[in-house]
Amino acid sequence: MLARLRSAPAFTTQSRNTRYFTTMRQQSTTTDDTTTEQSTTTSDDNTTTEEDDRYIPPWSLPHLKDQSSKAYSRFRQHVNPLSRRYQMATDLPKQWPQSDFNNVNLPLYLDIGCGKGGFLLELVGRRHGSNKNNHNNETFNGVRDDSYMNNTKTFEDTTNDWLPDPMNYLGLEIRPGVSQYAQARVEKRGLGGILSFVGCNANVDLDRLLSLYQGSATKDELENNNNRLAFVSIQFPDPHFKKAHSKRRVVTPELVTTLAKYQEEGDVIFLQSDIKDALEAMREKFVEDDGKVYFDECLDGNTSGDEEEYQMSNPLGIPTEREVSVLKKGLPIYRTLFKRNGVTFEA
Repeated sequence: MLARLRSAPAFTTQSRNTRYFTTMRQQSTTTDDTTTEQSTTTSDDNTTTEEDDRYIPPWSLPHLKDQSSKAYSRFRQHVNPLSRRYQMATDLPKQWPQSDFNNVNLPLYLDIGCGKGGFLLELVGRRHGSNKNNHNNETFNGVRDDSYMNNTKTFEDTTNDWLPDPMNYLGLEIRPGVSQYAQARVEKRGLGGILSFVGCNANVDLDRLLSLYQGSATKDELENNNNRLAFVSIQFPDPHFKKAHSKRRVVTPELVTTLAKYQEEGDVIFLQSDIKDALEAMREKFVEDDGKVYFDECLDGNTSGDEEEYQMSNPLGIPTEREVSVLKKGLPIYRTLFKRNGVTFEA
C-alpha cells in the first residue's frame, strides 16, 4: 500500500508533465508558423527584419553611458575579437576619409589599439594643437579628461626625428565605448581635421581603411605617394596569456601583409610592451613569412643580453598611459622597431 502511494505522485507528475510539454509543443508549432508567415510578409515588403537588427556592428550602437558621470571613462578591459559581432566590418561615413581629415594628401600615422586615445591626443597636441598647454583635469562638452597630460610633461618630444610634418593621425580601437570616448576628446583639444579615432577590428577593417585613405589622394599626390602609411605603432596590446587565446592577438600574419602593402621604403613599425612574451609574439610575425620579406628590424639600442634585450628607448619620446604607469613602478618595457625595405609588394 505504501509503495503504491509513493508511486502515485510520480505517475501523476509524469502525466502532468507529458500534457504540459505536448501543449507547449503545439503552441510552439503554431507560433513558428505565424512567425514564418510574418517574416515572409516582412521580407516581401523589403523592410528590415528583427534578425537583421541583431547584426549591427557594435561600433554603430549608441553609447548608453552618461558622459557626465565619473564612471564614463571606465570601460571593460577585454573583448573577444574573434566573436561574431567583432568580425563585422565597421560603418564609416560615406565621405570617409574626407569627412575626418581636412587634407587627405598627407602621410598617415596609425596607432593600432589606441585605447582612450591619450597618447595620440598628446602627440598631436604637442605637434599641432592650439590648446596644447591646457593640462587641467576638467570636463569639456560632457567628457571628463584625465591627468595623463600632467604625467607626460617631463618626457622629451622626439617625434620630429621620425615623423614628417604635417601629417594625419588615425587611432583604431576595438572596444566600442572606448573608441567613442576617444573621438569625443578630439574637438576638446582643437584637433579635428588632423586626428580621428575609428572603432573597428583592425584585422577586419585595416585593408579597407588604408585603401580608402590612399585612394582619396589627388592624382599628383597619389603618384608621389605623399599620403603613404608613414608610421605605425602597436603599443601594449592585450597579451592574451592563455594558449587557447593566442589567436586573439592583434598582430597576425595577415595584418603584417596589409601593413607591407601600404607602406613605402623607410616607413616604420614600432612595437612595445611591458610583457616580454607579448613583444616577442608580435616580433615573430615581422621576422617570418611576409614580414621577413618586406621588413628589416632596426637593432640599434638592442643588446643580446637576456636582461637588456629589447631595451631600446622610445623613439618618439612621448609615452602612453600604460607606459607612464609601468615606468613609475620601475618595471622594464620591451621595444623593437622595423622599417619597410625596398622590396616591391606582390599581392
